[in-house]
Amino acid sequence: MKILRLGDKYIQHVLKLVSHRDYRFSKETCVVTGTKLVRDLGKRYRFKEIICSRPSHPDLATLNFDELHLTEPRILRKIAELEEFDGLIGTLTLPARRSIKEITHPRLLLCLDYIDDPGLMGTLLRTAVSFQWQAIFFLPNCADPFSSRCLRASQGALFNIPHCKGNMDDLQKLCRRGQLTLSVPHPAGVDVSSDAYEPPKGQALLLREEYTTPWAPPREALKIKVPDPWRGHPQGTPDGEEFDFRALDVAIQGGILMHHIKHTHFPEVSRTPFLASRLGGVLWAIFLIFGLCVSDERLHSDSCEERLQWLLCFP
Repeated sequence: MKILRLGDKYIQHVLKLVSHRDYRFSKETCVVTGTKLVRDLGKRYRFKEIICSRPSHPDLATLNFDELHLTEPRILRKIAELEEFDGLIGTLTLPARRSIKEITHPRLLLCLDYIDDPGLMGTLLRTAVSFQWQAIFFLPNCADPFSSRCLRASQGALFNIPHCKGNMDDLQKLCRRGQLTLSVPHPAGVDVSSDAYEPPKGQALLLREEYTTPWAPPREALKIKVPDPWRGHPQGTPDGEEFDFRALDVAIQGGILMHHIKHTHFPEVSRTPFLASRLGGVLWAIFLIFGLCVSDERLHSDSCEERLQWLLCFP
């Protein structure tokens, strides 16, 4: 079998899929990088092509694909945008984007705007799936969720959850139709962890990356505080300072809120049976956090152990 070089037409096509958002959508194809992710998605989907460096790769026998291409490890690294990589790469048809009208009666809707970093975007999507949120609404100012880096960080989350895209007017109409309360994190907001808080019929949580651009939430949005994960802990926060969620990036803020809202106020809402139990959610949280440290290239100052504490000290 021919070993493809950098100048070959097919390799140039794959590199363009990786680097050009419009080209990805025109071809309705994304590039999945990483042996584990390819293997996991391969349990449910048939790949268009698989790319690797040797025909004897042990995972090829378990995958369904139309074509196999071989190339050098250095070209695999270029496609994967990683300094070290010699695993599997696959091309896969994009999951269908739903029309807004198809998102019917969600009770937990994650809404994203001004999320520029693919690693943060992927982490939020992965968290939404793991904590059983029911749909994703993308506003226009977001990174491409089907970039290779975002797919790695999300572990292919959008293949497991409905998603749609629209503007703020579309989101507000969806909230009115579905009786969802649009809510945004705010330091002077309502304390969703207090006994006096009465949860709405459904919640649309709008998150944005910090400091990206001046931004004001819709006037009718409910401002909510990010719950203090160390509330009731005898030693308080690890640094002894008062908890301030503004010191956290949006992935941690969103993770705390999604976990608390789902498991405290909407415990009966279940996206899938295998995540319905609290134990399943906790185990998935452990997988989520430690997997993130391996898959996400973005450097954070927080350790994996600290991230685990944030998510698991909720009741």
